[in-house]
Amino acid sequence: MLTHRSGLSLLGATLLLWVSGCEKDDGPLCDRLAPRLQDALEEAASAGDLPGVTASLRLQDCTWRGSAGVSRVELATRLKVEDRLRVGSITKSFVAVVALQLEAEGRLSLDAPLATWVPDFPRADRITVRQLLNHTSGAFNYTQSQDFLAEVEASPGRTWTPEELIAYGAAKSPSFEPGARWEYSNTHYILLGHILESVTGTPLAQLLRTRILEPLDLDSTGLDGAEPLPALAVRGYSRDPGNNAWRDLTDVIHPSAAGAAGALVSNADDVSAFYQALFERSLLAPAQLAEMTDWVATPIPTMPGYGLGLVQALTPVGPGHGHDGQIPGFSALAFYLPERKASLAVLTNREGADVSRVTGRLLEVLASE
Repeated sequence: MLTHRSGLSLLGATLLLWVSGCEKDDGPLCDRLAPRLQDALEEAASAGDLPGVTASLRLQDCTWRGSAGVSRVELATRLKVEDRLRVGSITKSFVAVVALQLEAEGRLSLDAPLATWVPDFPRADRITVRQLLNHTSGAFNYTQSQDFLAEVEASPGRTWTPEELIAYGAAKSPSFEPGARWEYSNTHYILLGHILESVTGTPLAQLLRTRILEPLDLDSTGLDGAEPLPALAVRGYSRDPGNNAWRDLTDVIHPSAAGAAGALVSNADDVSAFYQALFERSLLAPAQLAEMTDWVATPIPTMPGYGLGLVQALTPVGPGHGHDGQIPGFSALAFYLPERKASLAVLTNREGADVSRVTGRLLEVLASE
């Protein structure tokens, strides 16, 4: 998760709810479910006061795609199922896959100390790559640094280097001794991005592209701020607490401020395809997938376990393995559902949205079959 709120000029507009045409691959179950899924998506968008929302549900023999609402409040521009949004910390699952692929190739040990690459980081000799992946290292979360947030607000368009972000985390580390407990920290994945680039000599954006995006034909996905990408057509918003008007937060931070922790842009279909491929295809070897789903207990009731860049969630149709994402103006949630051999992704252009409520409504429809 990567969140930050900043004052911007207010954009008052009337929110219109549009129903997009939902696409269906051939398949009787998708045919039966499509009207109810679309109704559930619209109802959840209205109840959650979402500017717009897109969803992709992949079943064994078909895929349902739907959208509701708008991509731009001020223009009442209809949000389309293929539109790309920022997906925040879903990025972490992609980064973790690259780390595990390198482990399988013998190029990276998950038990190697952080000191191998960042010797000056506090407790670097006792922090392992595995602890960075599962958030048990004690590295302070740089996005909670008041100094970092003040600089973001003062200079919203500035670009950031991983070294600058790591320095904010290092300044207040350790939060606890390595391995003592679980605590979410974006600093972990900025460090991991640096490690992966050091091990391979290749930029992280290119690693993601050659190892995941191109093999899976995820043409709408990329690491924003780190490679040339088409401009986003979708704007991200929050409600102003003072007058309830929409605030456009799209440009409140440069995507480099999220980097390996949360800079990915994608669409719902690409995200659901990624999680399906992770669990049903050869994206990882069985040994690495087992490591990825070796859960560490968390204090969050709805998310009882965290693996390596992967959340264990509770859903109406059994456990879900995936991740959520928050970044200024956008919220997302996606997971694979092993008991149904299905994957679901929900992306919205509202910061702090209750995306679990949207996924819950869609899964209630699936559970009714």
